[in-house]
Amino acid sequence: MDNFQKEKENSIQEKEDNIRPPDKVIKERLIEDNRCKFQKQMDEALYNSLQELKKQDEMNMSYEEELIKIYNEEYTRRKNVFREFLLNINRISKFDAKVKEIYEIIEPIIDSYCNQIVQFCSFDEDTYNKIFNILKTIRNNQTAFDTLKTIIIKD
Repeated sequence: MDNFQKEKENSIQEKEDNIRPPDKVIKERLIEDNRCKFQKQMDEALYNSLQELKKQDEMNMSYEEELIKIYNEEYTRRKNVFREFLLNINRISKFDAKVKEIYEIIEPIIDSYCNQIVQFCSFDEDTYNKIFNILKTIRNNQTAFDTLKTIIIKD
């Protein structure tokens, strides 16, 4: 054998020599429960209370998860309605100042609607007419346009 093999065998032997023996087995005897009846009842009440609290926490967590799920689904649905609509208006706003002004008005409203912060926003009649007269001239998604009419309302 070469030196490398010998060193390897010596290293393995040293590691095996360094293994400690197992711990000794200890026999234990449980002590008798000598608490009074009141202490036992208190412990049982505490245990039951903790179990109820745990159940309540689980119910609350599942309820919160359900609410978050519903919120996210609604957010996604609303965002999908307006995604293409806003993209088209933004694209046109780079060339038309009137459209840019309208975009700057409706974009935060739509964003707040998608995030479920507001359900509608009211404007005076002149602003309302200005917004929708300009938007009518743009070929865009009719569903988003109709939904926008339910969000932006006249005073």
